[in-house]
Amino acid sequence: MATLSTLATLFSLFALGRTCQFHDGATTSSFATDELVTYRSNQQRSALPQPRIAINNVRVFDGYQLLPETTVVIDKGIVAGIGSDADADVHVNGNGGVLLPGLIDGHAHPGNLTDLENLSRYGVTTTILMACFQPRLCQSMKGHAGLVDIVIGSLPAAAPGSVHGNLVAGVDRNGDRLVYNASTAAQWVADETSWGPDFVKLIAEAPGLDQQTLNVLTRGSHSRGKRVACHASSLEAYDQAAIAGADNIQHAPRDVPMSARLAERMALRGQIATPTLTILRAISDATPNASNYAAGEETVRRLKAAGVPILAGTDANLVDGLVAKVPFGISLHEELQLLVDAGLSPVEALRAATSTAAEYWELSDRGVIALGKRADLVLVSGNPLEDISATRSIQRIWLAGVEFAGAIGTFTS
Repeated sequence: MATLSTLATLFSLFALGRTCQFHDGATTSSFATDELVTYRSNQQRSALPQPRIAINNVRVFDGYQLLPETTVVIDKGIVAGIGSDADADVHVNGNGGVLLPGLIDGHAHPGNLTDLENLSRYGVTTTILMACFQPRLCQSMKGHAGLVDIVIGSLPAAAPGSVHGNLVAGVDRNGDRLVYNASTAAQWVADETSWGPDFVKLIAEAPGLDQQTLNVLTRGSHSRGKRVACHASSLEAYDQAAIAGADNIQHAPRDVPMSARLAERMALRGQIATPTLTILRAISDATPNASNYAAGEETVRRLKAAGVPILAGTDANLVDGLVAKVPFGISLHEELQLLVDAGLSPVEALRAATSTAAEYWELSDRGVIALGKRADLVLVSGNPLEDISATRSIQRIWLAGVEFAGAIGTFTS
């Protein structure tokens, strides 16, 4: 039977491919691109001036703490007022609920309009697209009014003969975009950042890129002003990513928990972690005989104890035939619960999907509710600072000031 590490790696492989499944011109990805272009065209034709909206009678979680009941005003896509509803065209009664900053999923793989809609209907207003094989498709997912905003990663930097390297080679039908050694790493960074991804994605795995190559890739990305996110699903890979200086290490070790010493080194270097407990739990549930979910939970506890910032991310991806699937949008609420179960307080978990996520992804216009910031807002009827499951009591959602027009996501008990 396949080991948990192998199963998890295979899931990540298919999840990466889900973003852009084939090379340029392939039927599936072309359809998704055309669908998104048509959606944008329809938006532009039907666009109407947005009213000035006052959300009254709400307690505000501003990204850091819960504030007393007040009014929040939306105008022209931003938070235009707090405390007064002067000149508002539309009034929304919050009925004493809690207004949250829009949620940020720090690791997902949307690939079409349905994925974007499902993220949005569950209050995810920003998602980090954790790899892109086909820039045209990935860029077509950006800039849709009333839908989740996308931050796009590069092609994954992977070695020939590695699990992820085989995926990269398979997508393009050749090995032109693999990283062969440290001497080719600088040119790879130049090539794969030329189209303008928001950050660079590296893969640490065994067999895979050696330490020197990971170091060169990281330095090269930083020299071009790009943050680095590094896949690492084993303790050895985590150590490699930390030594290389990756800004954000994705996943948790799936073999044994991270050591306290490694967590402390990460904290000293200013590195952050996105454990993606949701996908680890999904694989564990699907393959109990190959499960080591406890290693992920313990890793989160050690990261927290060391003071490493922790972000919420799901590895959301839907591909038929996989050992486990993680649905878009709804899974971020599961991630928040799992983070709390692993030792974060509810307010820490909320920050992991709002203010902390925005800070460490350098998204200075969101993640908080404050004057002049992007009006990404989620109104819930419960209080998630007391019970994190209250994030599921969604009443209304605004994305850059545009209220989500579809059905709000539902949850089963």
